[in-house]
Amino acid sequence: MFARTLNVELHCHTAYSMDGLMSFDSLRRTAEAVGLDALAITDHDTIEGALEFQRRAGASVLPLRLIAGEERTLDDGSHLIGLFLQRHIESRDLAGAIREIEDQGGLCLIPHPFRRKDGLFRDGLDCLKWFAGRVAGFELFSAKSSHEENRRAAELLAHTHLAPFGGSDAHYECDLGECVNEIANAGDLRASVQAMFERRAPYRILGKPQGDGDGERAYAPLYYRVKKLARLPKFLVPAARQCYRRYRNLRFGVGPKLLREVYRHA
Repeated sequence: MFARTLNVELHCHTAYSMDGLMSFDSLRRTAEAVGLDALAITDHDTIEGALEFQRRAGASVLPLRLIAGEERTLDDGSHLIGLFLQRHIESRDLAGAIREIEDQGGLCLIPHPFRRKDGLFRDGLDCLKWFAGRVAGFELFSAKSSHEENRRAAELLAHTHLAPFGGSDAHYECDLGECVNEIANAGDLRASVQAMFERRAPYRILGKPQGDGDGERAYAPLYYRVKKLARLPKFLVPAARQCYRRYRNLRFGVGPKLLREVYRHA
């Protein structure tokens, strides 16, 4: 007999991303501590980590199920996620990336749609036309985005057929679990996620509390302020990144988070 619901993370980065630091073992331990049943690995512009972690999870017979995904950077700097992939997304234009994802039998997800740096809808909703008649999702709540960006994303509910989802956009262990999708368990992970995005099954998005004025999750803000004035020697960068990782994990804690319901589809 399987559980009635699954706790699923749909936006997560590993050490295979240029800005991620989670290894397979640390990701596995943290996902277990958070209480995740499934997790999508969506590294920046590569699927290698997702496929490698999938292989290792299968060989270890882990209860945690991994979805192979990728967060593709498009020519205009915006991002698009593909889930249930078998190979890297080559195209850097939106129409081509959507076609590649669908040709693999994958699902298209729009992460942090209104983030100023890389949101697909940061300059308007014209891109919605490319998703007409398609099953796809948009990140209604991103634990990395600001309150204002998430508020704008929530307003999309009135303008699109796309299904909302939530993501932690985790780069460090302490980020994982800041947003969880609680979805109906259809007995098969792909079928369960598909039913969510087709809105054929109930689900909830649970996210960390946010209030007016809360900004985007910032990584090493002091470093980026002084970076132009004093560059860290290249050979020290790996050690510095690991030190910062330990600092963040200690400061914010690794494990279950206090979450609130931000969306429910009955």
